[in-house]
Parts: sequence; structure tokens; C-alpha cells
Amino acid sequence: MKMLPATMRFCIYLFLLPFFCCFFSCVNLKTVSDFSATSLVSVNNFEQIDYTFSDHCIDRCEDEAIKKFEFQRALACSCDLYLAADSVTQVMFQAIGGYFHGLGSLAQNELTTYTTDAVVNSLTAAELGPLRIDENLAGAYAAVSNVMLRATTDLYRRRKIAAYIGEANEPMQVLLSSWQVIIRTNLKGELRFKKERLYAYYMDMKMNSTLQSDYEKGSAAGDYYRALREIQRQEKQMDLFAEGLGEIAKGHQVLYENRNKLSVKNLAVTMLGYSGQVKILVSEFNKLNQ
Repeated sequence: MKMLPATMRFCIYLFLLPFFCCFFSCVNLKTVSDFSATSLVSVNNFEQIDYTFSDHCIDRCEDEAIKKFEFQRALACSCDLYLAADSVTQVMFQAIGGYFHGLGSLAQNELTTYTTDAVVNSLTAAELGPLRIDENLAGAYAAVSNVMLRATTDLYRRRKIAAYIGEANEPMQVLLSSWQVIIRTNLKGELRFKKERLYAYYMDMKMNSTLQSDYEKGSAAGDYYRALREIQRQEKQMDLFAEGLGEIAKGHQVLYENRNKLSVKNLAVTMLGYSGQVKILVSEFNKLNQ
């Protein structure tokens, strides 16, 4: 077979080069897209957690009224700080979810969309009941929000994905780590108080001989263990959700370290490992709601 002239071969190579680049880029950016989609599913499970800081405040208020045998038309609970704490978790949910939505859009060569409504309630350093927002967390939130807003207004496309990941990684690590602590330590800690109050309530009934018949004692024990089981389910929800945030943070760190060489074949295998672990945690979380 006769070989084509060198000049013609070079011209064909130049013509095909963009297609080869696009092909290999698409293959590897599909890995980024899949990781983003899986992370977003995991982050969205936040809305399925059946307990909030304001729930804790109301529970405590109701318990006090029950102990005193108070009957009110409406409980007068002072829960403003706990509502503010819930608003912090919502702001973090919007920012982290918005970031991964944007990352997935860029990986698919679509324009990112991020509404400025999400940054109206910006974080500032403050003590909010069970939460303490420090300058580091507030700054991380502002940095991630700015990256997303720039990606929207500057019409970022796939070629900017390395810059998007690079600018956002450090503040995203702060947000993911802080949210993990808020859920697993602060919010779960409120459930621990609820569990102790539940135990004390039923022990008081037992010690004060409030329960007379064996039937009453058995019914009370059944009520206690059903309530305890529900608290334990909520605790497990929080643990699985927080663990998912940890895996997402690790996966994003790997993306950051490889942001300028997304065509490396080994990256796809590594990212599949993180995506797979997040999917397992999402599956375990969903089983708790069945």
C-alpha cells in the first residue's frame, strides 16, 4: 500500500486532532459529570433528614410543658436562635448543591446557572444557639458563592472546568468539613439530649409507681422502645449523610490535584471508587426511609 505524502499526512493529522482531543476529553469529563451527579444526590438527602435544630427546641419546650401538666392554646417557645441555625444549614445546602450542579453542567459543556437569591442570606461570624459560625466558614461560603456567580456571568464552558475546580476546592473543603461537623456533632448532639429526656420521662413514671397494671407497664415499655428506635434511625441518617460528605470531599480533592490532567486514564478509575462509595452510603440512607 502506497504511503501518503508527508504533507498530506500532516494535514490529515491537524484535521483529526480536535476530534481526538474532544473524544478523550468527553470520556474523562463523563467521570467528572458522574461524580458531580452522585455528589448532588447525596447532598440532596439533607432534605430527608427528619430532625432540625428548631425541632429540638420545640421538643424541649413541649417536654417542659408536659412535666408541669401545662395546657396552652399555643406553646410559647423561644426558638429564634435555633431557626437561625437551621437557616445556616440551608445556606450551606444551597451552596454545596449549587456548586456540584454547576460542575456537572460544565462537564457536559452546558452553561452553569446559579441564582443570586441563594447568596442573599450570606454567612457572617456569629453564635447561633447550638452553632458557632467563624470567619473561616463565612469566608469559605463567600468564596464558593463568588466562584459560582462568576461561572454564570462569565459564561464558563468546559474549557474553564480546571479553573472552576481550582478556585473552589479550598473553600469547598471548609464547607464540606464544617457541614459534616454540624450534622454529626451539633445536630446529632441535640438528639442525644432528646434520648436522655425520653429515658428520664419513662424512668420517672416507673419510680413514681404511675404505672399500676402489667398492661400499663408493658404498653409504656413498648412506647419507650418505639420512640428510642425512631431516635436511633435519625442518628443513623445523620451519620450516613455526614460520612457521604467526607467521601465527597476526598473525591473533590483528587479532582483538584488532577484538574490540569483530566485526560489521565487512572483518574477515571479513582473517581469511580469515590462515586461508588457515595452511592453505597446513599443507598443505606434511603433504606432508613423505607
